[in-house]
Amino acid sequence: MTIEPAQAAKSLWGPGELLAYEEALWRQPVEVPGEILEDVLIPARGFMRARTLKPGEVIRFIDVEGQQVPDVLLYDPTNLKNCSSVDNSVLMAGTWQLTTGHVIYSKLGQKMATITEDTVGDCLASGAFCTDSLNEMRYGIEGTHSCRMNLVASMMEYNLAPLDIEEGVFVPFMNVQYESDGSCAIATPRSKPGDYLDMRAEMEVIAAVSNCPSEHNPCNGWNPTPLRVIIYRP
Repeated sequence: MTIEPAQAAKSLWGPGELLAYEEALWRQPVEVPGEILEDVLIPARGFMRARTLKPGEVIRFIDVEGQQVPDVLLYDPTNLKNCSSVDNSVLMAGTWQLTTGHVIYSKLGQKMATITEDTVGDCLASGAFCTDSLNEMRYGIEGTHSCRMNLVASMMEYNLAPLDIEEGVFVPFMNVQYESDGSCAIATPRSKPGDYLDMRAEMEVIAAVSNCPSEHNPCNGWNPTPLRVIIYRP
């Protein structure tokens, strides 16, 4: 298998070099239309500890190097069983391609968040996420990193077990090609460095985020990379 030069160079970095690189990424200036409340760089294959957003606050997902997807799960703080439902969201939007102007709904039908900006226009709205068992079925490899375990780690404060993480995730930047014969396939993301998606909270929500670690299909361009998350008040 051919490894791209940049990827090969990273694989040879020591811990100090990788940390310096990630700090440099995090220190790159970013402009948002409002007051920045939090600025988090999620390393490749990592997660963001769950954050609570108040109504009107915006969470921005920035693809730092391009071709990287986040798995995003929203919760109602008053009832953790009432998480985001892409089934409800797709039904209300009338399209599986959720983008600017579309709303993410909860299982019980509340408006949780509205997509206010989307510079790519691709997403996966099936609700599913990678798991170690699914990866073993697909690739015959045990013990892989997975979005399920990243989301468990993201929600550690709330003591959720792996089977408590429901299939309600929304995946910005993910490029899935659907064909007229009913077939579908994951393709390399079209997102470029600096592309972003903004979601405005319509109620108080808990946002759990996995920086997808998958490297055995093209959903992250075969090479997971960092992701930046900005929470701001417009």
